[in-house]
Amino acid sequence: MKIKIIKLLILIFILTFGFYTVHTFALYRDSKISSGSIETATWSVTRSQSQSGDSIDVISGGATDTYSLTVQSNSEVDVKYKIIISNLPTGIEVDLDNTGYLIPSNGSLTIQNNNTVINYNDVNKTKTHTLTFRAVSGTESVLNQEIDIDVEFSQVV
Repeated sequence: MKIKIIKLLILIFILTFGFYTVHTFALYRDSKISSGSIETATWSVTRSQSQSGDSIDVISGGATDTYSLTVQSNSEVDVKYKIIISNLPTGIEVDLDNTGYLIPSNGSLTIQNNNTVINYNDVNKTKTHTLTFRAVSGTESVLNQEIDIDVEFSQVV
């Protein structure tokens, strides 16, 4: 009988303290009030062309026209960007940095690859690209054709 009472007391003791230890929670909070400022991200894009003017001149099966495009980030984060070339006539192909000619779709071409990223810790935060335009053999020569080159930036997430 004594053993049954001791077992019963031990069982009650375990259930009582087991219940409280399983359901014990703690909540810690901390708060701080401060102020700060965030600088806006800025970028600059410049270009130079092998020939004068704001247009391309490409002779079918002949000479190419080249732009030098410099992209600079003054941002405090890593950025990626797209080079968007539009208003391209039919039969014109575009090469970026001697990686191979790309064929536009509906007069437009978007270029974004590993070379279109500027890391925050890069020394000069500047990339210079060479854009080369050529006419596919058999198409009409393109003279004095204005094209649009846009650069869109976004933060690397």
